[in-house]
Formats: sequence, structure tokens, C-alpha cells
Amino acid sequence: MVRSAKVTGLGIYIPEKMLTNEDIERMLNRPGTADWLVANVGVKERHIMAEDEVTSDLAFHASTQALENADLKAEDLDLIILSTDTPDYLSPATSVVVQYKLGAKNAGTFDVNCACAGLVTSLDIASRYIRTDSTINNVLVIGAYGMTKFVDWTDHYTCTLFADAAGAMVLQTSDEQEGFIASKLIADGSFHDHLGVYVGGTAEPPTIEAIQNNRHHLAFRKRFPADTNLQHWPVLTRECVAKANLTMKDIDWIFFTQVNLRTIEAVMKELNMPIEKTHNVMDKWGYTGSACIALAMYDAVDQGKLPPPGEGSGENIALCSSGGGYNMAAAVLKWW
Repeated sequence: MVRSAKVTGLGIYIPEKMLTNEDIERMLNRPGTADWLVANVGVKERHIMAEDEVTSDLAFHASTQALENADLKAEDLDLIILSTDTPDYLSPATSVVVQYKLGAKNAGTFDVNCACAGLVTSLDIASRYIRTDSTINNVLVIGAYGMTKFVDWTDHYTCTLFADAAGAMVLQTSDEQEGFIASKLIADGSFHDHLGVYVGGTAEPPTIEAIQNNRHHLAFRKRFPADTNLQHWPVLTRECVAKANLTMKDIDWIFFTQVNLRTIEAVMKELNMPIEKTHNVMDKWGYTGSACIALAMYDAVDQGKLPPPGEGSGENIALCSSGGGYNMAAAVLKWW
């Protein structure tokens, strides 16, 4: 059997500070906001990082837990891949900060930024390193999201949804069990100017004028079509599952980007899958971008729905993610 990448550890970090829908409603002075969010999005609460916390801190805590669960030390890591679109700095990469904080002195590092599709994309990259490079055996993949640092708290379009968190997975080489099976990545760059943090790069440097005019905040500059995810998620999932030489009936669990509960319900119906085959966490943790699929998987384990890594029996798990840009990534893996 060829070398395969198997998930052996999961870890998450949720910041302590929590804001309820009612808190947001009072902040915005918009009666009905709390009930609308539950009915239309599925969010009840969200957590935000402390003033003195940064994205690498979130990643560090989640990574420490994932390493403990995998029974690995930081110095055992060969590679760290960090997915984030809210880095500590524009440069250097946040992954190298995490490497330093962990003490993972033997690990190479790099960042991946394809917005909220980044974690699944990073899992794909990690699996390819393990499969093709005999010197790479232990890889840490992290999705870290500190978007509230970029939120305008007077903007009801963004401050009601976005939250902070990190999720981490350890992938290790397996010569006996197939782990990561297949992936599929797609993109539509025509949406690059719809949603993002647009000030800070070369297109819009962080000038005093830009900051004074609040252009440095996360912003919906153009409206996405209402059914964007509903249109693409079922197609992408089916294509990735077929690429894995499986059918949807073979899939035991599927985890989606935790952006809208109603969309997930509609996609599960479109896929003809019972809602019990997915797990959602946006109700208590809000929208946590590239971290959210790891959070959903960890919570499913914590609630006894999904076996912990190392105790699975080869369940087929599908992942489907999307993010601004427009980037999408799907994957299928075996859970051992």
C-alpha cells in the first residue's frame, strides 16, 4: 500500500469572551436582530478574542491540544501548514510564529490563504506531502480565524455573524490504512471583489485616509447570489465522492463550512442525506471561517457522535468548504 495521510489528532480553541444575539441586538439598537439570526442563519452566540490575543495565539492553543491528542511532541513535526485570512502580519507568515510558540524547531512552515476554504485545501496539500515525500511523516494543519479584529461593530451585515476560533489536525503517515482519499478544488475569481478585507495590500495600502474612512474593515462590497453555496456544494461534494470511487450512500459523515444552518439543511436534502449525518456548531460559536470544519468535527467527537481519532472503524467522511474569492474545496477521507 502507498503512503497515506491519516488524521491522528484534533484540537480546537474558542476564546473566552462570548457575545449573544441579544448583546449584538443591544449594540446595534436593532430590535428583532436576535430572533432573525436564529431563524435565518442558526447563530445564537459567538466568541471573540481578547484585546491582547492574536491569530497565532488561537492557533497555538488549538495545536497544543491536537498534538496532545495525537501523542506527539512539537519537535516531532515535520511541517506546519496554517490556513488563515486574518494573519498576525501581512509579512512574515503567521505559521512561523506558531512554530516558534510551539517550539516545533524541526518543522518547515507556510501559510495558505484561500479564505474559508483554506483548511480543507491545507489538508489536501498536507496529504500530498506525506504521500510523495518520505521525509514528511507528521504534519500539523491549522485553520485560524481572528476576523473580529477587522469587523466594524456598527455594521449589522458583518458583526452579527463573524467570530474567532482555531481548529487543528495532526496528519501522520500510514502504510497500513488509507486515510485521505480524494479532494477537489474549484474557484471563481469573478467574485474577488465581493467580500473581503481590502485595505492592507498593494491594491489599497493602509493609508490614513483609508482608515479614517473605515475602508480597512471587513466588508461586503457586492452582494453574492443568494444561492451560491446551495448551487455549488452538492455538485462539488458529489464530484469529490465520485473521485474517491464512492457513492453518497457510502458517506457516513459530512461536514460543511458553518456559515448558514438553513443552507446546510437544504444541501443535505439535495444530497438525499439525513440531517443526522452532519453536525453543526454555528449556533454556539458563530462563523469561524477556516477553523469551522475542524470545530464541527471536534464537537461531533466530544458529543460522542464521531469516534475520536484512533478509535474509528474506517468511516467515510466528506468535507465541503467555501470562502470569499470565490474558493471552494472538498475532500473525502477515512476515519480510523
